[in-house]
Amino acid sequence: MLWISLKLLPKNAVSRLFGAFTRMRIPFFSKLFANWFAKHYKINMEESEVPAKGFANIHDLFTRKLKQDARIVEDNAEVICPVDGVLTAYGMLNPDKPEYMQAKGKPCTLESLLRNKELAEKYAGGAWAIVYLAPHNYHRIHSPVSGNVTAAYYCPGMLWPVNARSVNRVEGLFSINERLTSQISTYDGGEVLLIKVGATNVGRITVDYKKDWITNSMPPPANRNASFTKWEPESIHAYAKGQEIARFETGSTIILICNKTILQRTKHLFEELEGKKVVMGQALMV
Repeated sequence: MLWISLKLLPKNAVSRLFGAFTRMRIPFFSKLFANWFAKHYKINMEESEVPAKGFANIHDLFTRKLKQDARIVEDNAEVICPVDGVLTAYGMLNPDKPEYMQAKGKPCTLESLLRNKELAEKYAGGAWAIVYLAPHNYHRIHSPVSGNVTAAYYCPGMLWPVNARSVNRVEGLFSINERLTSQISTYDGGEVLLIKVGATNVGRITVDYKKDWITNSMPPPANRNASFTKWEPESIHAYAKGQEIARFETGSTIILICNKTILQRTKHLFEELEGKKVVMGQALMV
C-alpha cells in the first residue's frame, strides 16, 4: 500500500514544498527541528564548521560546511571520492555496449542514463562507480579530479527515493530521476562525468559554475520538455581535485564515470570499497 501511494504521489511538487519548508526561518520552531534532525540521524557535528545549535533551519544543516581539516584529499590519487556516502556498486564499461549496474541483476545502458548516444560512446571502455548519500552525510560535492568543466547536462525527470529498496524495485531509476551532470576534463587526456541524481524531498541540486541551474525549482534550469540540455561555458571554470563544485540539498546519489584514458593508466580501487563507507577526498583511482 505504501509503495502504491508513493507511485501516485506527485513527488516533484511535494519535494518542492518540503524544500520550501526546510528553508523557512520560523522563530524557535525551525531551529528546534534542525536540532532534532541532527540528533535523530546522528550527524557528526564535531566536524561541522558551525556548532550543533547554530543552524537556523534544516536547509542550513543539510548544506553545512565542514571544518578545514575534516577531510584529507589524497595527493597521490588521480581520482578521489567527490562525496561522503557508501560506494554501492562499481564496474567497467564494455567497449561495445557500455552498461552500468543499478543494482544486482539490473543492468542499464549508459546511453539511457546520459540520454545521448554520442556522449555514452565517448566513455565506452571506461569505469563507473555509484555512491549513495544518506540523510546524515555531508552533502557538498567536490571535484573528483583537477581539470576544467567543459560542459554540463540537465536531464529532467521524476524524484523517486534512491534508497536500496527503490533501487532494487524501480527499473531504470537513475535514468528516470532528474539529474545534473558535470563534464570535467583533466590536463592530460582524462575525462570524468560527475552525475548528480535528484531524490524525493527537496531534490535540489546546485552547481558552482552555473548558479542559475537549480534542479527541481520553478522555473526549471532548462526546458523540461527536452530530455537533454547541454550547456558549454564561455570562460574557463577550473577546479582543483577536492574543490567544492556542487551540492545536494538533501541526500541523494552520485554516479561517477571515468573515460578509458584514466582507467588504462591507473589502478582502480572500487572493488576494495564496494559496500563500504567512503569519504570525500579518499582515493578511488591511483
